[in-house]
Amino acid sequence: MRRQREAMLHKIESNLVKPFYLKMMGLNGLRVSDEFWAGMVAASRVVTVSEVNWMLSTGTWRPVVMGAWFSVAVPAESVRDNLLAAMAQSHGSLTAPPLAAAATIVAGPVAVPSMTAYLEYIMAPTRRDGSEDVVAAAMEYVGAKPALAPTGQGRQTFHDIARVAMRLRDDSQTH
Repeated sequence: MRRQREAMLHKIESNLVKPFYLKMMGLNGLRVSDEFWAGMVAASRVVTVSEVNWMLSTGTWRPVVMGAWFSVAVPAESVRDNLLAAMAQSHGSLTAPPLAAAATIVAGPVAVPSMTAYLEYIMAPTRRDGSEDVVAAAMEYVGAKPALAPTGQGRQTFHDIARVAMRLRDDSQTH
């Protein structure tokens, strides 16, 4: 049983994380090639709820990034709790923008407490990395009033990364 589980985890890492995480971490998803995008879409069409939930709950940034992206391609109610937990536990700009974009699509206003928890964590002077502006804009987008008012640049960046997530959601549904 243990070998079977290890083989499954290796398969997820090899097929769904390693080929994509560098180009999809942080805000990198804003500038990917058409060829790379086609690979993302193909993977999003075969990823399972179980795989997405595993990626989101690892606590390791590489799988979490890809879990965020792939969460928009599976039924929302099946991944919502793990996505929101990953958002609340994010530790910075490598995961927070994709998580915030996915959370607005998957959970809408229900994501606000998770994004608030993230902002509380990241607002320490030694932790601020710019992602707080994007997450604050995500909160504003779903109708919340974040403690930190987003800048115009934060709003634009959030809208751009959310469009990528919506595109992946839509492209994963069309065959």
